[in-house]
Order: sequence, then structure tokens, then C-alpha cells
Amino acid sequence: MKKFYMTMAAMLCGVAAMAQGIGTLSCGDVEVTAGGETAYLEVKVSAEDVTAISGIQFSFGLPEGVSIAKVYDEEEEDWFNDVTFPIAKKNHQVGIMESVDGYMVYLGGESSLAFKTTTDVVAKIGIVAAKDAKNGTYAVNFIKAAMSDKSEVVKSYEVADFAANVTIKGGTGINSINAADSNAPVYNVAGQRVSKAQKGIFIQNGKKIAVK
Repeated sequence: MKKFYMTMAAMLCGVAAMAQGIGTLSCGDVEVTAGGETAYLEVKVSAEDVTAISGIQFSFGLPEGVSIAKVYDEEEEDWFNDVTFPIAKKNHQVGIMESVDGYMVYLGGESSLAFKTTTDVVAKIGIVAAKDAKNGTYAVNFIKAAMSDKSEVVKSYEVADFAANVTIKGGTGINSINAADSNAPVYNVAGQRVSKAQKGIFIQNGKKIAVK
């Protein structure tokens, strides 16, 4: 299986043509409730010739406190990432895996992807936010995107990076407050530790203190 992942990555990213390209990718914004139900990032492809594309790949990271949702497969008796690929045919290899950029999504094969329109959903990625996730709107950047065509000699094309906003609601407004330690060591301006701050300039908790 690892060999397949390496082959897919090489096929889609190995020879990136800076030519006209064969399509673009985009993703809509989404809201997710801390400790609540799954929300979905929907990545869409737009292309003039939907039959020309045989593979797509991209990488992305998620905000702190947000992770890929899991679903239980009763047949496999195991938990799997909540990710679906609506346009992939049965003979296409699809999946999501951890990478240095967070996650890498891939789908592809020798035949065309099963497009129905010029703007179909490539992947629906389920995400959940932890109960203590911090409220706010965070940008999710999708990078290293590439598409492969269905020509006799398969070519790979770079796709412009794209982004989506993930808004976390119902979580914590403040992660933590670090109070200054009144018992922290005291140093003079020469960096020497002293027993206590007397007259002059001293440093405690990384801040200058003037004692008159």
C-alpha cells in the first residue's frame, strides 16, 4: 500500500507543467461547533473538459483543536476518516493520509474521473472541533495541488493554491492566561541574579523593573 501512495505522489507531483492547466480547485467556508456535530469541507473542481482529468491531489492543515472526523464501518469493524469522493469511479484509488503539511488527499486512476458537471465535488472532508477549541475564524490553506490528465503519456499540472475559512463556535473564548510569577528570580542589567530588587533597574519575568 505504501508503494501505491508513493506512486500516486510521483504521478501527480513529479512533473508539474506550468502550462494552461486542465482545471481549478476551490473550497467553500464552513462553521463547526466545538464538541458538536461533524461539518464538511467540500472541495470542488472546475474544468472545461471534465473527461480529461484522471487524478487530483492536494495537501492542507487544520486549526488547533480541529481534526478529521471518524466514522465506524460495521463491515470492516474499524474506524475510518470521514472522507468521501463523489466523483471517483470504483476503479480509482482514493484516500486521505497524514503528511508533513497535515493531510494529503489523493484520487486517481487510468480512466477519467466520473464527472457529471463542470463543477463537481472532489472530496467531502468531515471535521470536528474539540470542546476546548478556541472560538474564531481560521484560514485553511490547500497547497501542493495538482491534476493529472488522461492522455496516453500522463501529464501532471500544477493547480493554484486555494483556501477556505473554518469558523469555530461554542468553544472557549480564551485558551489560558499566564500570570506573572512574583517569586520568579530577579536579575540585574548585567544578567547577574540578585536576592531582591533594590534601587536601580532589574529584570524579572522577562520585564524591566525600576526600583527607586
